[in-house]
Amino acid sequence: MAFRFDVHLRLESVHTVNSPSAVRSAMRAEVSDPAWFLGRQWQLGEHRGNDAAFPTLVHLEVTETPVRGRSEQPEDDPRVTPPEVIIEAEPEQWWTIGRRVRVGMALQAALPVERRDDPTLRVRGAAAPYSHLNGVSVDGLLLHRNRASLGLADSEFTDLGMPAAEPPDNWVPSDLAYSASFSAGRVTLDVPRHDGGEVDWYSVTATGPDPPETTAPKVATSYPTRVRIPGGPHPRWWQIEDARLDPGGVAPARSHLTPLFLIRATSAKTDGWFTAPLVVPTGTLVGVLQMTVVDSMDLSSTSVPVQDWSMYHLSGRPAHELLLWPTVEHPLTASAVLDQIDVGLDEDANLLWAVERWIDGVEAVESDPASFAAGPRAAGEVPVNRRRQFRYQPASDVPDHWHPYVVTTAGTRRYHQARLVDFDKRPVVPRPGPTSRLLQDPAAGATEPYHAISPDVVPRAGVQLDRRFVLGRSTTGAPLLWVQRRRSALPAPPTSRLRFDILETILP
Repeated sequence: MAFRFDVHLRLESVHTVNSPSAVRSAMRAEVSDPAWFLGRQWQLGEHRGNDAAFPTLVHLEVTETPVRGRSEQPEDDPRVTPPEVIIEAEPEQWWTIGRRVRVGMALQAALPVERRDDPTLRVRGAAAPYSHLNGVSVDGLLLHRNRASLGLADSEFTDLGMPAAEPPDNWVPSDLAYSASFSAGRVTLDVPRHDGGEVDWYSVTATGPDPPETTAPKVATSYPTRVRIPGGPHPRWWQIEDARLDPGGVAPARSHLTPLFLIRATSAKTDGWFTAPLVVPTGTLVGVLQMTVVDSMDLSSTSVPVQDWSMYHLSGRPAHELLLWPTVEHPLTASAVLDQIDVGLDEDANLLWAVERWIDGVEAVESDPASFAAGPRAAGEVPVNRRRQFRYQPASDVPDHWHPYVVTTAGTRRYHQARLVDFDKRPVVPRPGPTSRLLQDPAAGATEPYHAISPDVVPRAGVQLDRRFVLGRSTTGAPLLWVQRRRSALPAPPTSRLRFDILETILP
């Protein structure tokens, strides 16, 4: 006979009362005092009838104005490419070391015969682990820069994957930050003094008329649902709540309003809070003009947004408008820096110093560290029964890659880049200027001032400028590689130990 597992090992309830009427009475759970439940409902306020109906439909009257970039190309469209990639892009950022070598190998045969072995067209200055390419591989970037003299056409580079046009440089040398603008209809969206990193609605200052466009608003309909917050009360009165999350367990900071609102919402009734989704395209300046709510009793109520305050208020626009555009979530930042500059005010020398720590991926090492010592030391005991002799020095030595900025008051007050000279050498010539592009102004040319900095952008402790490769993705999922310049605070300004008019003791 077959073995019936479900019959032999099944759990069944056993009733102690065999009367069918008694069983039905037990299942009804009769209460001797129904007035107790009425009193309990009166204590909880259920007899007031304020929540007699719940919303079933939400009609939103909205305006949608798309945000435009410099062009309709995907790399310039903030609806496809996140705005930080557009703002932080710099010319020649496509030329990674791998592409420089690949393009150089592909175009080496197209060079004139007399230039194929030209050492000035080889890779130089590449940092480890690509230092073995220096002086060996042909540099595609140098070929592109000298394409006119080499007889190379632009199409030869674009066929190898190079973009047809280089992105403009939004870096403002005097502000040590980015500055860019977008448009949404007749509204201008300015991103002033961007330090690098994420760009969202709070980074924008808008100017323009209201409404941003003359197109008629549209009505978007959605179905509201109850707001469910972890740790919040359940909408049903007799449902046991989960107490594993305590929103009030961590005291929020005084300046953080959002945690305070969260605690207020979770401690109140949640059955009176609903959310209605509004689906809009990314890269849009959206405005909510009016909201109509239809409840389960088929009654409608209309409300307009508050005009005097909004948590997500866009500077320069009404409170009912919000800027929605994509941002790069969790970008991958290269651990090795391309350039790193320390900028700070040395009050002892009364100069602003810009110190080059890294240049194009190579650490700036001092050429002769022994020359910056305090002076020669005598071997043995120094006799004191002779007259001391001194040597006049116009100034003490300054390490290499330290570049001074002096204050000029003619016109607008600025820190202008200057040049140091070594009076111990003849002829007296200025020392080389900075190599990093972070300390150069392309509009300055070969005449002074080579670079000027606004005094209000450098705090007392100083700033540090980094330049790195960053990898992210667009809204289509395509990878995006760009060079980001980022400004951060320094713990202390650089000190050069510079002294003027020194009488140096000549030791025997």
